[in-house]
Amino acid sequence: MFGLYHVIQEGQFFLDGEKAGKFRLKPHEFYDALIFRATEQPSTLAFDWSGSRVESSVNSVRQDSVPFTGKNVAVTLSRDNDLTWIEDFARYHCQVHGLEQMLFFDNASSRYGLDDIRDALKRGGIADPVVLSAPFRFGLATRDKKGKLRYNTEFLQTTLLNIARIRFLSGSRAVLQCDIDELVWSKKGRIFDLTRERPTGLIRLGVEWRYPISGLTEDFRHSDHIRKTTGDKLCRAKYCIVPSGPLWFSSWHIHTIGLLRSRGSLITPKEHGIWHCKAITSSPWRSYDPGAMPNLVKAPSTQSAFEAVDWANDPAREDPGQV
Repeated sequence: MFGLYHVIQEGQFFLDGEKAGKFRLKPHEFYDALIFRATEQPSTLAFDWSGSRVESSVNSVRQDSVPFTGKNVAVTLSRDNDLTWIEDFARYHCQVHGLEQMLFFDNASSRYGLDDIRDALKRGGIADPVVLSAPFRFGLATRDKKGKLRYNTEFLQTTLLNIARIRFLSGSRAVLQCDIDELVWSKKGRIFDLTRERPTGLIRLGVEWRYPISGLTEDFRHSDHIRKTTGDKLCRAKYCIVPSGPLWFSSWHIHTIGLLRSRGSLITPKEHGIWHCKAITSSPWRSYDPGAMPNLVKAPSTQSAFEAVDWANDPAREDPGQV
């Protein structure tokens, strides 16, 4: 709550116009939760402080979770990513892992509207995707020693993940948490099925870079990323989780869950993972320089996996096997 803590202590909350009882503050690393008890679900929540009043409708978890109940779901936050990338992300995971639904948070994209995102996801195989606007600041930005922009306080994405966990995805069969530039691979089957079979209901996914074919300088697609470099360091992990499983109570973070914040990296399996496509980016702090990585070699397993996918509308390449 930072500087707002004294405000909520001094003010008064109301449920359907009646004074609410004492709330419980549950702090998390990048967000806080206020928990109220009520005998029945209210329609409105209001707050008064020093003569000012704000009011909001209370969302219906029963209603908002319907599109996701019993389904394999991917949740992501995106801003101005190419619509073709969004389509390809959905297409790959639908074909390879049995993805059935997406909860897509759009962070104030300026290149297109929410309907355009829905159409791209439908072309990728999601029949009725849920696309929501989240036009808020991502977090406090700082610059590292090299002058690159870094987001070290991931308030928005962490908060959205836990809104998703509580309001939308509690009844989902399994949920994949990753970004548009990341594609899941597995040696043992579909990641949603494997997560369901795991006693903990959680699979951590190690993330490794993949780079495009040589000679390509623009119009990058996921399917172009069939090269790797030896000794490349892993990126921070992502995960797939069963929301109603044994870890149902744990907060979701970008790279792990709350219960495993200090030791999650110790349980990342080797038979599953994510290919992080280097040139699939619209981020201001990460770009791709085709000439910056000279020691790249073909990644046969990645190429084989991509060749098995029906990449509709994929631009013709003169030599797609060139590395």
